[in-house]
Amino acid sequence: MNRLLRLALLPLVAALAVASRADDTPAAPAADLASLRADNKQLTDELASAWKEADKLKADLATAQAASAKSTADAADLKTQLDAARAQAAAPTPAPADSSSLLADTQDKLATALRSFSVVQDENTGLHASVDKLNADNAALAQQLADAKASIASLQVQAAATAQIDPLRTQLRQEQDEAVRLSTENEQLRNRLAQTAPGPGGLKPAPTRPGAGTDMLVPEKVAAPAPAPAAPEAKTYVVVDGDTLTKISRKFYGTSGRWQDILQANHDVMKNEKSLVVGSTIKIP
Repeated sequence: MNRLLRLALLPLVAALAVASRADDTPAAPAADLASLRADNKQLTDELASAWKEADKLKADLATAQAASAKSTADAADLKTQLDAARAQAAAPTPAPADSSSLLADTQDKLATALRSFSVVQDENTGLHASVDKLNADNAALAQQLADAKASIASLQVQAAATAQIDPLRTQLRQEQDEAVRLSTENEQLRNRLAQTAPGPGGLKPAPTRPGAGTDMLVPEKVAAPAPAPAAPEAKTYVVVDGDTLTKISRKFYGTSGRWQDILQANHDVMKNEKSLVVGSTIKIP
């Protein structure tokens, strides 16, 4: 019964485990795959043990059926003897000299045959009950085997899906990092262009008199470099219950791919993405 309950609850436990890992924080597909493989091995061992119990039940069932058949044959033989004894007792026979002793002997044989027949009938009833119980146990075990096979198939599908999701997550993270890098380079190029572009009324060649030499040119004005844009003031954010770095990144940047930037800007208050403390203040770069 314990094994039946455990096999019935395994698919629910596996589903809850997969659902609990589907968080916005960076997942650990390798750990999920290892857990699924461990569950698969455990169910395989349970299936092998169930097969052994099924073979043992089949052997017990065959033994019980053989004993029941023998008991039925014995009962039929005793019934034949009983009917013959009754017919012999009922048939009129010439009374011999020792008729009283012969009658007593016949009655003893009849009583012995009746007792033997009752015992055999009780044994036959018990054997039939045992056969019915073994049949019920065999049916329950067959259902357990079917449930175990279904659970193993489900775990194998989940393991295959996890193995396929892992490279996709890695590729997505690399593309997000590349997008962040390109955005940073684009911002740097814009700043350089803003610093090097001349302002209104900037550099213009001075007019020269006709016939004047080229060495009489008026020196050009050197435009003062544009002031560098002021660095944006760092924002702060107070962590609330249920927050993760990916959620905070999506809230401020519109994408969950910049959670690593937030982590790097707050190494003084947290060691990794799972060390967020509710109520703490973090910097948003």
